[in-house]
Formats: sequence, C-alpha cells, structure tokens
Amino acid sequence: MSSPSAAPALRVILVGNYLPDRQVSMQKFGELMAAGLRERGLAVELVRPQPFLSKLAFGRRGAAKWLGYLDKFVLFPLQLRRRLHRIPAGERARTVVHICDHSNSPYVAHLRRWRQVVTCHDLIAIQQADGRSPGPAVGWTGRIFQRWIARHLRRARWIACVSNNTRRDLGNFTGRTDATVRTILSQLNESFAPLDPAAAWPLLAPALAPAAGVLVLHVGNNAWYKNRDGVLRIFARACALAPGTPARLVVVGPEFSPAQQETITRLGLGARVHRIAGLSSAQLQAAYSVADAFLFPSLYEGFGWPPVEAQACGCAVVAGTGGSLAEVLADSALTADARDEERLAGFLAQLLQDPAARAELKRRGAANVGRFLPPRMIDEYAALYEGMLAAAAGPAADLPPR
Repeated sequence: MSSPSAAPALRVILVGNYLPDRQVSMQKFGELMAAGLRERGLAVELVRPQPFLSKLAFGRRGAAKWLGYLDKFVLFPLQLRRRLHRIPAGERARTVVHICDHSNSPYVAHLRRWRQVVTCHDLIAIQQADGRSPGPAVGWTGRIFQRWIARHLRRARWIACVSNNTRRDLGNFTGRTDATVRTILSQLNESFAPLDPAAAWPLLAPALAPAAGVLVLHVGNNAWYKNRDGVLRIFARACALAPGTPARLVVVGPEFSPAQQETITRLGLGARVHRIAGLSSAQLQAAYSVADAFLFPSLYEGFGWPPVEAQACGCAVVAGTGGSLAEVLADSALTADARDEERLAGFLAQLLQDPAARAELKRRGAANVGRFLPPRMIDEYAALYEGMLAAAAGPAADLPPR
C-alpha cells in the first residue's frame, strides 16, 4: 500500500520594484523578504519589471519616465503571467504571489485566479493626490495614477500593512478593515550595529571628519513630509537654548533647496551645517555610529526606518510623532508633534548639554530595536501565507467586488 504523497512545498513569487525608479528602501524590502524566506526553506523567486522600452529614451528623463510606465504596467504583466503559467498545475494551490510595494497594486488585476497579498507601506502619495494631506498639490496625471493604485489596493485579496498607523489610514481611505488586512511590522533592512569611532571615521573621510562638540545627524530627502526646513529651525533653536555648547548638524541627503540655503544663512548656521550624500550602507552605519543625537521631525511616516537605524547604531533620538513614529519609537525617544518645534528644540538642547541623558536614550533605543530584528517579520509573513492558503482551500477565490 503506497503512502499518500506529501503536499507540495509553499512557493512564493515576490514582485519587486522597477530598478530604474531607484526606490532603495523598496528594493531592500524585496531582497530582504527573498533572503529570509529562502532561509526558512521556502521556494522563492523575486521578479521585477525589466527596463526594455525605457532604454530607448537615450537619456531624456521625461521620455524615460513614460516609457518606464509601459515597461512596468504593459510589458511586465505579460511576463508575470507567462511566468505563473509555467508553474505546474499541481503546485498552484500552494503558490502565493506577494506584491512587495502597494504602488504596484495594479498587478492585482492580472492575478485574479491566484492567491495574492500586497504590502502597504504608507498612503502618503494616495492621500496627497486625493487632497487629504497638507503636501503640495498633485498634477492631474498624478491624481489619476494614485487613484488607479488605490482602486486596485481596495481589490487586493490580502493586504499586509507595515504599521498599525498605515492599517488605520488604509481603513479610513478604502474601508478595508476585515480580517484579510493584517499588520506586520517592518524590520531593519540592514544589519546595523554600533561601530567603534576608530573604524567609523575613516569610512566617512574626506566628506566628514571628527571635531569638538556634539554631532547631530539627520537623514532624509526633500519631500515635504520629511520636514527638512523644520530640521534647520529646530537645530538653530536648540543651539540658542544651549549657549556655549559646540554642536554641528550633519544632513545626509540631496542638495538643500534655495529656500533652505536662505534659511541656513538667515539663522547663522553656515559653519555648523554640513551636507553629505551618496553614502553606502557601511558609511551610513558609520554616520549613525559617530552621531551623538539623531533629529527626525518628520510630519508623516508609514513606518520610519531612519530613527530605528540610528538607535541600532547607538544614537539618541529626538523625533516627531507623525504617522507611525509614535508607534515605532514608543518611549525609546524624545518625541513631540513635529509642528511643536519649541518642544523638540528643548529636547535636543537637553541632549546637547547632558551626556547622561544621551546615554539613557541610547539604552532605551537599543531595547526598542529588538522589536525590529530578524526573523520576526519573515516568520509573520510565512504564517500569513499559510493562513491565506488555509482560507482559500480549493480553487482560488476571485477578487473582491469593485
């Protein structure tokens, strides 16, 4: 008498992001998922849209953008369907397609008969296009694009949100509050840990060198919600509240805008503010490690990796509470509404003057980081996949109604 054959192993097709878009955090998320799931012994494949048509732009940015949309939303769905068609019929019931970034939710329309889940990182662009956020106005093409993303996000079979805040935003915007929406907190994208200054400083040379005083670090781009202008004002006010305490602000990110340059001049910060960019992961780890305090008055974050990365490298954090930051940082940092710049400046001034206060925050930050280390996130996604299969035993269900 023959024994029953074992059930096919769970197969996961991860759908990553288009490399020319340079969405570094999203690329890291997909690669982290692939590596972690493989370590668990799952059959995993990370697939991405490839730059075919965009290569015909010959350096013209506008043409590359529109041709990139064709690569992503016309050519890639055809490639994805062909790839899925090659999966043996007996293994399809144990296959999950995981779209790693909600901005690619339109692929859901091509996965009607497959068990699929979308990771939702934040609703910043969707809410901005809908006029529900204080950010700059979005052009008509951007509004159409974000509505298209939101429509397909509503129709995803399962959604994993990176924070409870993102889950609340999703529920408020789409009405999706059922059991097919879960929270799975993100984890660190890199193996960040404190570096000894003797090892860290050479990695930062010649862009940054040791100097007397307290080093305050900020990491972020010029997006409105990152609040770079607030970083400059808060740092200037903290210096005024801590007279005689030498301090400098190091900003990791793109060039300052003309308005920010004007702010630096008006506040008399010229000699105290340094900007560096193009850091590798090792250099960013070094910057976090040599910093005494990390300033992050973001107005909104779907998750907020930089403060946790800073804590992982032994840096005290002062941050806003926008979006998920209050949830992610809890009591491990000095936090306040990002618009309350006087309070945040007072927190930073305390850290400028009090090494013991910095040491206490470093201790609390290190304890907080434990919530975001492997393999917790991977374990939760693996459990979600199994739950999806159990809930859809038999032929895969169709998509939710429009």
